[in-house]
Amino acid sequence: MARRILTILCLAMTLGACASGTRSSFDIQDRAGARPMGLASTRAHPIRVYLDAPDRAALFQQAVREGLPVGPDGRLDFIALSGGGSNGAFTAGLMKGWTETGERPDFEVVTGVSTGALAAPFVFLGSDYDDELADAYTGGAAAGLLQPQGIGALFGSGIYRAEPLRALVEHYVDEALLAAVAAEHAKGRVLLVATTDLDSQRGVSWDLGAIATQASPAALALFRNVLIASASIPGAFPPVLIPSDGDGVAFEEMHVDGGISTPFLAVPETLWSFHAPEGSLRGARFHVVINGRTNPTFGITRDKPQAVLSRSVDVQLRASLVTTLAGNRAFADRNDLYFRYAALPDDSEASALDFSVESMSAVYEVGRQGALTGKAWR
Repeated sequence: MARRILTILCLAMTLGACASGTRSSFDIQDRAGARPMGLASTRAHPIRVYLDAPDRAALFQQAVREGLPVGPDGRLDFIALSGGGSNGAFTAGLMKGWTETGERPDFEVVTGVSTGALAAPFVFLGSDYDDELADAYTGGAAAGLLQPQGIGALFGSGIYRAEPLRALVEHYVDEALLAAVAAEHAKGRVLLVATTDLDSQRGVSWDLGAIATQASPAALALFRNVLIASASIPGAFPPVLIPSDGDGVAFEEMHVDGGISTPFLAVPETLWSFHAPEGSLRGARFHVVINGRTNPTFGITRDKPQAVLSRSVDVQLRASLVTTLAGNRAFADRNDLYFRYAALPDDSEASALDFSVESMSAVYEVGRQGALTGKAWR
């Protein structure tokens, strides 16, 4: 009996390798000039750039020289939202509590990675969308995200089904939200989200405002695909295949969780030591929301492959987070900017993979109370 089961599993894995690996053929030249979903993109106003590309640093420097957007208070408020799975409820609670204090700014630049990407459009659109953001995490719709594929996992590239995450995004991201984002983009505000392009092994920053302004079914589809891809943890959820065109060659780009490339999306690494022109960033305020804990947590690691791998990845991602936080703070200090970040308390027992309503509601309340008391900020 055991031998029969093993034979069936081996056969299933063999068939899975044949069934799940087929993709269109293309080369690096096709990818370089690709137009996702056929949407227009120019060098001066690209809908996306690689995180490590000189163009990204150049665009940042150009924006600083030409004048970054400022709000009614005359300031630039920049907020970056990190990954963290179900702990994204912390962002939702923090925003609600911040609104209740009467001190929440209108953010001119909003960026998101992974679960932070899912929250970013709501944060970008302001306090009028606090209830939608809260409902997305605590209303029960997210509770069913982790639906195992069962034996189907042997034929695909994720152990959980992709449909629940896509249904969640499609429920909240509709034509009305796209139009609202486009309207704010027209005022000069910026909404960016990061994914990881597996084919090129590079992080990608997507300008969701620029995508929204194209106001078409293709634009809505790409907007949704980028959000889903940014939140698709490799191995857990299948990657997102984005139809693209490179000089008449049609193919699919493969994108996954933006957190693989960067813990949060802020100042490009090559500019951490950059001195902005005198006065160009005067009064700017940088806020970072970490949907998790920043300090190491002790725990006995079981001598099992999955446990060792999980713990090792956690160490690697935390190291990247600490380095990126330090780099952005160094940039802020060098340019005399206001900088602070919020994170879950170090004694929090919240789990990034606990999508139960009870757990996410508790994390939501931690964020809300942290904003009301000011204790969330560091």
